[in-house]
Amino acid sequence: MELTLSEKIQLLRKRLGLNQGQFGAKVFNTSVETGRTKVKNIELGKQKPTPEDLAQMSKVLDVPPTVFHQGQSAEPLAQVPLRQGVLVDQAVLDRFEQLGPYLEMLNRAVFINDEELIEHISAKLSGVLVCSGTLKAINN
Repeated sequence: MELTLSEKIQLLRKRLGLNQGQFGAKVFNTSVETGRTKVKNIELGKQKPTPEDLAQMSKVLDVPPTVFHQGQSAEPLAQVPLRQGVLVDQAVLDRFEQLGPYLEMLNRAVFINDEELIEHISAKLSGVLVCSGTLKAINN
């Protein structure tokens, strides 16, 4: 299953930790509010970005423009280098219900560089995976 253009933009924006306004202001060289409105409309699929918009987005996101191409020539997001963050497939999040909130907390802990909190959350993540039976399945 291939992500839509809107989903790719949103995922890459979130990887950088930018909200819609911050991202839009950088991409479109405008105010935060105006940028937020345009990005919101693009991410909701209500507005189609121009080729120039996509070129600017790829620069701000620090990804090759080919990421936004649809079809066989598109570069898979999993192969796009990250400046920060970890890509977790939606299927993984769906399988482990508690994983999402812990990953969000871990991201924040890393952002503020709190080693003690990172260790604590990592232990909780391990517990989520062990309790789900994943390690049992691996050992069988």
